[in-house]
Amino acid sequence: MGIIKTSKLIFDYIRRDEEGNVEGITRAVDEVSLDIRQGEFVAILGHNGSGKSTFAKHLNAILYPTEGTVLVDGNDTTDDEKIWEIRQCAGMVFQNPDNQIIGQVVEEDVGFGPENMGVPTKEIWERVEESLKAVGMWSYRKHSPNKLSGGQKQRVSIAGVIAMHPKCIVLDEPTAMLDPIGRKEVIRAVRALNDVEKITVILITHNMEEVVHADRIFVMEKGKVCMSGTPKEIFSQVEALQALRLDVPEVTLLAHELRRGGLDVPRGILTRKELVDALVQLSKGKADVE
Repeated sequence: MGIIKTSKLIFDYIRRDEEGNVEGITRAVDEVSLDIRQGEFVAILGHNGSGKSTFAKHLNAILYPTEGTVLVDGNDTTDDEKIWEIRQCAGMVFQNPDNQIIGQVVEEDVGFGPENMGVPTKEIWERVEESLKAVGMWSYRKHSPNKLSGGQKQRVSIAGVIAMHPKCIVLDEPTAMLDPIGRKEVIRAVRALNDVEKITVILITHNMEEVVHADRIFVMEKGKVCMSGTPKEIFSQVEALQALRLDVPEVTLLAHELRRGGLDVPRGILTRKELVDALVQLSKGKADVE
């Protein structure tokens, strides 16, 4: 069994009137079953309203299933006695870093979580150093978070989660409020944590450029998982993604249009280098024929 396992997870938002009577029910997550292995980088895609963020909140026991089960490192999220272990295992990073940063100094903010966990003072400072270095923010340890850019604040938020030594980090659209530079900073830090520290990463996003290096991608629509596979498998299905109102990486779209124009370009091109290499091979093949 993986670090995260959901089985036929259903979650309904229930609307009530002033007297508490049920006015309506909206199904946000509809029988989602996933098994995520330790050390994987998994991306969950979907447009606004697809259910991806609601699903993410179940992985940290912020929401509880209406039906089905969610297991985090073998612990059922509905077991109140296991909540502390679950939240220590699966750390959450949200869209707005200002909602997670509470310290007046960067290093104090990062040390807040371990301090609440009862970690000895010497180890807290070791974790603060380790975490800030992991996200490239050690030189800012004495700065006020208010003086940082959006991307830097988000990296501090991630460091605060890392300092609690989670096995898994769930990032709910962590770059949604950032500029392009900030987005690159955050995704670079997340990829490094996965590659070097072997922390399981679950990235919730609608930005396709951020997921090309994921191990697996799940695409959600109307609360269901409607597509799953490797990045190459997912981005080979350009028309299907467009039908779901999702964009594809620019280089993937360009390769797709070249295929439609008659060039024998491979499906699922993910990077500029892949496209250049494919075009060079086509050019060599044409030259050999001539």
